[in-house]
Amino acid sequence: MEATRREFIVAGLGLAVAGCASQTRSGMARPGPLWPQLPPRPQARGGSVTVGPTPNVTTPYIPSPISAIPRSQWTQRGPIKSRINTMGKISQITVHHEGWTAVWFSDYRSTVARLQLIQRTHFDRRWADIGYHYIVDRGGRLWEGRSVQYQGAHVPGHNEHNVGVMVLGNFELQRPTDAQMATLQDTLVQLRRRYNVPISHVHTHQELTPTKCPGKALQPQMVAMRHNGMLSLAMAH
Repeated sequence: MEATRREFIVAGLGLAVAGCASQTRSGMARPGPLWPQLPPRPQARGGSVTVGPTPNVTTPYIPSPISAIPRSQWTQRGPIKSRINTMGKISQITVHHEGWTAVWFSDYRSTVARLQLIQRTHFDRRWADIGYHYIVDRGGRLWEGRSVQYQGAHVPGHNEHNVGVMVLGNFELQRPTDAQMATLQDTLVQLRRRYNVPISHVHTHQELTPTKCPGKALQPQMVAMRHNGMLSLAMAH
C-alpha cells in the first residue's frame, strides 16, 4: 500500500489536511496556542472578505519561484521514511489554502512557528511529514515543505505525481494578499515549465475531492488565472 494512502488511512479519511477542508476543522483541534496576529497585515487583494482594517505595508520580499526558503530554515525534523513513497514523474499540481484560523502575520518568526505547528500536527496524525511541498506566506515568501522527491499528503487518492502548493491563510474568512497571488502565479508557472505539467493538470483541492479548499476568495482567482493566460509558460521569468 502506498505510503501516502497509509497516512490518510491512519489519520482517517474524513480529517482535513492541516485544516485545509474548512468544514471539517472542528474534527481535530490544533495543539498549542493561536499564533499572535502581528502587524503589519499585508494588503488584501480586493473585496470585503478581510476582517479588520487594511494598513499600509512595505513591499514584501518575493523570492524567485521554486528557489524557496529551504526547509532547514524552519525545521530540523526529517520525514519518516517508513511512511513515505517517492514521487516519481510529476504530472499534476494542486493548490490549497491552510484553512485553519485566519493568518494576518507576515513576519519570518511567526511564519516559522506556524509551519512547525502544521508539521507537528501532521506528525501527530502519523503522517510522514508536512503534507505540502511548497507554502506561500502572507508576505509572498515561498517555503519548501515536503521534498518534491516524495509524494505529498494533501489530496486523498490523488497524491501520486502531484505537487501540493499551500497558500497560508483561511480564504473562507480572508483574502490572499497581492504578494501571495504574485508568488503563487510565478510558482505555478515555474512548476509547469520544470515538470512539463499541462494547464489542465493544475487543480485546486475542491476540483479533485469534496471540500471548500482553497476557499471562496482563492478558488475564483485560480479559475481566472487558468483561463486568462496568467499560467502560460510564456509568463515564466
